Amino acid sequence: MNWTQKEKNFLKDLQNEEKLCVQKYHKAAEAACDPNLRQILHKLEQAEQNHCDTVAQMMDGKVPSPSAKTQNSRTPSAKQLKADTTRAQKQSDAYLLSDLLATEKYVSGVYNTAVFEFNDPAARQVLSAIQQQEQGHGKELAAYMQANGMSC
Repeated sequence: MNWTQKEKNFLKDLQNEEKLCVQKYHKAAEAACDPNLRQILHKLEQAEQNHCDTVAQMMDGKVPSPSAKTQNSRTPSAKQLKADTTRAQKQSDAYLLSDLLATEKYVSGVYNTAVFEFNDPAARQVLSAIQQQEQGHGKELAAYMQANGMSC
């Protein structure tokens, strides 16, 4: 696939954003107080790594199938999301989650713009699928926050 210069620039930006997401989820998982939250964050870290790999493939001129990258992870119930942590630990986790949620909102917006900027329908489909997954990540973070009385 021969990308326009604008498309190449978008892919480079997306790759940088995904690398940052991987790092942020990794560091947040290490810092999280609730073991269930650590597990959620590690799962989302892996999903972001998959996005990064997809963008790298696209930078190499390959457009992967969007169905191959679709995730069907179930959102845990509110009971499963409820943390058994102290107030200080909950505040610490809430800070991590607020930062990650803001990042997801931003990255989702970048993908939304990219979808409109790419000419190739298959590329648009892949980028749209990732954008929907980013929205799902935000929903999962917000659900955890809501279940634990954290503002989002």
